[in-house]
Amino acid sequence: MDVGIGISEDLPVAVQQQLAVDVEGAGFRSLWTNEAAGRDALLLCQAWAAATTTLEVGVGVVPLWTRSPAQLAMACATLQEASGGRFVLGLGVSHPATMGPWHGADFRAPRTAAAETLEILSQLEAGDTADVDGEVMRSKRFRLQLTPRPPATTRLLAAMGPRMLQLAGSAADGVLLNWSSTGEVARAGERVRAARGAAGRDPDDAQVVTYVRVAVADDRDAAVAALAREIATYAALPAYAAHFERQGFGDAVERVKAAHKAGADAAGKAEALGADALGQLGWAGTPDDDPGSALDTYREVGLDHLVARVVVVGDDPAASVHQVVRALG
Repeated sequence: MDVGIGISEDLPVAVQQQLAVDVEGAGFRSLWTNEAAGRDALLLCQAWAAATTTLEVGVGVVPLWTRSPAQLAMACATLQEASGGRFVLGLGVSHPATMGPWHGADFRAPRTAAAETLEILSQLEAGDTADVDGEVMRSKRFRLQLTPRPPATTRLLAAMGPRMLQLAGSAADGVLLNWSSTGEVARAGERVRAARGAAGRDPDDAQVVTYVRVAVADDRDAAVAALAREIATYAALPAYAAHFERQGFGDAVERVKAAHKAGADAAGKAEALGADALGQLGWAGTPDDDPGSALDTYREVGLDHLVARVVVVGDDPAASVHQVVRALG
């Protein structure tokens, strides 16, 4: 199992480039960012690649509504050329609550939109002319004009529900999971590999990648509280609330929602969630604690690549990244 680091895009580019150098020097395979309302994630991947030599650079995820498939194909090809094939694209449908108001996106038929986007990207990366007149996404008569053609981009689909997991196996190179217990990672991996096999592709080639939230601080209680606050934030989103419930954390989600409504602080939310939910949905500790046993549980269920998503503790995001690198390195 490979291990990478995931960080927020809300850090200056120069700081992020130094962090990329540090992450590479510590022996991690990859560095990942998300894309929300801050810095452009694809440009950050380019900045990281320029500062490193072997580190894989990934975005997890870029919403498929914010760039046309043709524009995304151009960006991926450029990143692959510039990085020497070290870019990994995580593609996701995001949430209607942000995609509509923020970007004016016509958020509809998300699985169909994802399938059509993947089909267009596949055609263009193969050197073909796009020929997709889909229900949601469209690209006709467009062909990438790059010579020589750069290495193929690894495309991962962010997925939680069974239909999107099936699509990740049949049409992408694998899946990028989020907020998933080891049991969920095992179930999702089986579904993705089965779908890949049914599509006539080698199931063993499917990549199963997951974010695991990691909070590290000298004060263990502060780390636990920060992890709980992160879980509570996601639990407020309907898609993630359903995702947690499918994994058996429905009671914990209802408790933390009630605690939030009652004005509980982060420590109160941690108490409401309970040690079991906290322990299965992330890892919190001090720099001197050993996360080895927690990582081993993911390795044992067949995870290919664990991305330790840094949970910021306190008011210094860069320091939190260094704490997580130290704890896991």
